[in-house]
Amino acid sequence: MNKAIFRDLFIFALALMLAVFFWKNNLLLTFLILSIYGIRQYFWSAKGDNIIYISGILLGCTAEFIGTHLGVWTYSAPLFLNIPLWLPFAWGLVSVIIIRVSLPFIES
Repeated sequence: MNKAIFRDLFIFALALMLAVFFWKNNLLLTFLILSIYGIRQYFWSAKGDNIIYISGILLGCTAEFIGTHLGVWTYSAPLFLNIPLWLPFAWGLVSVIIIRVSLPFIES
């Protein structure tokens, strides 16, 4: 299997682990998620990653805002539009990872 898939799955696991440990600290977790994306982009960027990232932020943030605004769910440490500051950036990172992990299976 492609090494890039395992790398991106590791990045996903790292981001998830950081979210579990640091969810109470919005600024720190925001910095960490942005750093993970920045490092991934610096070393392993692919064409279209930034478009996917921004799309993930916009779509994820829209869904989160609608869900929290309508009372479907809430967050214990919201900071921006009823969601944690780091969450849109996590949506962007996960969007890129989903695409990059899925593409090798689609293209084969």
